[in-house]
Amino acid sequence: MAALLSRPCFISLHMPYRKGWAQDLANTFCFQPVAMRETPRVRQLALRRGSAIFLVNERLVPGPAGASSRDFLYDVDPRPTLGTASNVCFEVDDVPGLCKRLQSRGCSLPVPPTEVRDDGGSVTYGVASSVVGNISHTLLDRSRYRGPFLPGFQPIQRAPSATGDGVKITHFDHITYLPILSAPTLGQ
Repeated sequence: MAALLSRPCFISLHMPYRKGWAQDLANTFCFQPVAMRETPRVRQLALRRGSAIFLVNERLVPGPAGASSRDFLYDVDPRPTLGTASNVCFEVDDVPGLCKRLQSRGCSLPVPPTEVRDDGGSVTYGVASSVVGNISHTLLDRSRYRGPFLPGFQPIQRAPSATGDGVKITHFDHITYLPILSAPTLGQ
């Protein structure tokens, strides 16, 4: 039985220590910060343009051992962190049921179905490992949530965008995986 995927909700980008991609998304592509979550080791920043959302996971401390799996809400910590898209979140109708079906077919679930709530309601999510390297997929049911982004994130108050570039981004239509290949070293 196929799962009902409503739509992609967000794409996560994991940044190594001191990489400023959130600023690039805001300045170059006019994505606006809408919500943020911060722990002592990581900052998660949601940026939106239209209904397209990037969740930028930035490390606040150096080193791969600095972050725990609980630092990244709605995601997992990819190893190694390459500064790339590493998670695609899909809205689904039945997170526990889909996770159970995936597990019965041998899929790893680094985050089992988990409920998170705040004043805006609750969401249920789980994270499944992909067969593609350090890519994961968050499965999210936000049908009981009415907040600005997701529970655990604080909204960012901002001035209305005055970009006026005329480009309307409505959604992500596809995601491409490009493996990083090492080029051979040529001797002199």
